[in-house]
Amino acid sequence: MVWQRYWRKTWQRVWLYCGVILSGCLASGARADEPPTLTLLAEVWPPYMMLDDRGEPVGADLDLARAVLLQLGYRTEVKVLPWKRAVKQAQLKEGDAVLDIFYVETRQSWLHYPEEPLSQSGEVLFYPAARPVQLARISDLQGLRIGTQADYAYSKAFLTDPGVIRMPMTGEGNAVKQLHLMMAGRLDGVVLNERVGRYLLHTQGLQDQVRHHLFPLTDDNRNFLAFTHKPGHDQLAIRFSEALKRFKQTPAYQELLARYHL
Repeated sequence: MVWQRYWRKTWQRVWLYCGVILSGCLASGARADEPPTLTLLAEVWPPYMMLDDRGEPVGADLDLARAVLLQLGYRTEVKVLPWKRAVKQAQLKEGDAVLDIFYVETRQSWLHYPEEPLSQSGEVLFYPAARPVQLARISDLQGLRIGTQADYAYSKAFLTDPGVIRMPMTGEGNAVKQLHLMMAGRLDGVVLNERVGRYLLHTQGLQDQVRHHLFPLTDDNRNFLAFTHKPGHDQLAIRFSEALKRFKQTPAYQELLARYHL
């Protein structure tokens, strides 16, 4: 009887162990069937990336990137960060892609750029209508206090002119802060993406008090979803570019642009 009880308990343990292993295998199989999730690093940059009334990330370029990645079999999550932190995390491979980053050759050491950009819109100078700023060449800005965004990619001519007083800021809502500093006379102008700047002016009720030049202050005005140097992301960048080109030929793309008045 003692031996029978011993073997009974032993077999119970074996079956329990096998059950745990089987459950783990089934759970792993279920997870394996789920689409992989990519983490997108993004800054609030309306109308391309912003937060809706519930605090959820939305926007023209974000919706576009999500739609194309979904077609490729990926789900997405978005980490909303100040731009400087988004860039740093991308360099450390603490995410899978950066939303709306300009092309800079040196960034290729830590980013894979697709051939096709999400959108195109460059950085220009915004200035108070009551205090016009002339801008036909970079030297026209010498001696002026110009608000910029830290770690943005501006033209070499703008970044290297010794006479321009560039005043960079970073952090959440910094562009809006700079617009109000400009209206208070503490800045002479602010460099913003043209579409983003126009959007922000309307949100602040400043659209009739601020003007902007079309003179480009960036060397390249393409906005990319660029992938970090995680394994396999070089090929993902190629596949994403091809799928993005195809998506831009569909009615769904036109509907997306219309949704954000672009």
